[in-house]
Amino acid sequence: MDIVSLDGLCIRATDYKDNDKLITLYCAEKGKITATAKGVKSVKAKLKFCASPFCFGKYQLAAKNGRYTVAGCDVYDGFFSLTSDIESYYAGGCVLEVLDKTTAEGDFLGELFTSALRTLNELCYGTDGTDCRVVLGNFLKEAVRALGFGEKEMTLAEYPRYFSGVLGVRLNSLNELLRL
Repeated sequence: MDIVSLDGLCIRATDYKDNDKLITLYCAEKGKITATAKGVKSVKAKLKFCASPFCFGKYQLAAKNGRYTVAGCDVYDGFFSLTSDIESYYAGGCVLEVLDKTTAEGDFLGELFTSALRTLNELCYGTDGTDCRVVLGNFLKEAVRALGFGEKEMTLAEYPRYFSGVLGVRLNSLNELLRL
């Protein structure tokens, strides 16, 4: 069993078995990968934090037969303050959804990854006057370009139809943000 260290952002976490989670990471070195985080649902789990969406860190993964298991994680940032404001939370969720739903396992788009981290940072630590809708709109514009669809000028309200029609992707967090 080999241990690999990857800089990754947890973009999705799904319950698996009694105390485990399957997490989807978007990693700078390998793109989108899935790993098992064992025992993280138990009360005393030491790695519970690494199986939370928005966790960005250096993940130590045990690789065996093409599968990964989380062995450790050194957190760079958890972007946890996004949860204190519903609009920022939905905007951050939309960033994670774009990474998850527009890329396949093993795909890596450096421009998209960098833009996602920059956007999460701005949503989390921007000044008091930061408008999360403007920040998200800028990210979605960059995402469309990074995905190879060129430069598109759209309002935030036009992106759900665009992603649905062109990419076949429903951005639930964006739809919820627009309902607020």
